[in-house]
Amino acid sequence: MNINFLLSILVLLSMSAVVCFSQPQFPMSNDESFDSNIPTPSYKAGNGPRILIDGGHNNFFVQFNFIKPLENLLISDGYNVDTSAEKFSSDLLGKYKILVVVTPMATNFMNPDQTYESAFSSKELEDLENWVKRGGSMLVFSEHFPFDLAVQPLLNIFGIDTSIGVVIDKYNYENNPGQILFTSDSLSDNHPVVSGKRSVKKLASYGGSALNGSTYINILKLSDKIENLKREWRGAEMGPIGSGDSQGLVGEFGEGKIAAFGDSNGFFAMEFDLEDGHKSVAGMNDPSYDWKNFVLNTFDWLSSD
Repeated sequence: MNINFLLSILVLLSMSAVVCFSQPQFPMSNDESFDSNIPTPSYKAGNGPRILIDGGHNNFFVQFNFIKPLENLLISDGYNVDTSAEKFSSDLLGKYKILVVVTPMATNFMNPDQTYESAFSSKELEDLENWVKRGGSMLVFSEHFPFDLAVQPLLNIFGIDTSIGVVIDKYNYENNPGQILFTSDSLSDNHPVVSGKRSVKKLASYGGSALNGSTYINILKLSDKIENLKREWRGAEMGPIGSGDSQGLVGEFGEGKIAAFGDSNGFFAMEFDLEDGHKSVAGMNDPSYDWKNFVLNTFDWLSSD
């Protein structure tokens, strides 16, 4: 569990794993106490739009079921949620209103011979671009290396670029330099993802990458003090490559919608085992931040006409 700077908390919060190839062990797990219930859901049970969670591209969070708290929350809000191991195609995507792409990899995590490249074929990207142009909505995360490298070609076709490595801000954090803080100055309130029916006043990301997208609204603004650092993943190192001014971009593409984020942890609900034997939380289960409301606002916007 190596990274090239001495911030042990960031090592945990950026999803490093202690790896045994027969049985992976991770410093994080789903927070079983997370309350995914929504007293007044957006849709009657099972009557909401259909959501597809991509599981066909060695998606780390899907493979090890870290996606479960988000699934439970969306189902509670009335959405129909499926996970598919299929590759993208017009036939598959055409069945859904929203697509979620998180932590894709070019090769399976359990494969000791990792490759670090795009997780998607050119034909898949063509079908995906056409689906969004015709009205599909996509939620996509870049994350740190190797996920940033795997998803970069997908982001590029929608006019978004991502840094490669891992981003921190030593001047704009609350509890530790691994968390990038977003409050009134950096949290744009001119979009319903922030200013929707649920209150969002304060967020903090947990590393990840920096994004650029000139045709999108920057709702999670990064300061000019951020640092993009080299990131190690199971013996491979990459970065720092590129930079950005955002960890949250939203906008329209053709008749569809894109919400792209540089870090995904806020959309989940995790507990982390700290080196001193204590636990910390990250995401929708962290009472210090408004991630649960932000997540629900994001899907409100993605599902709206």
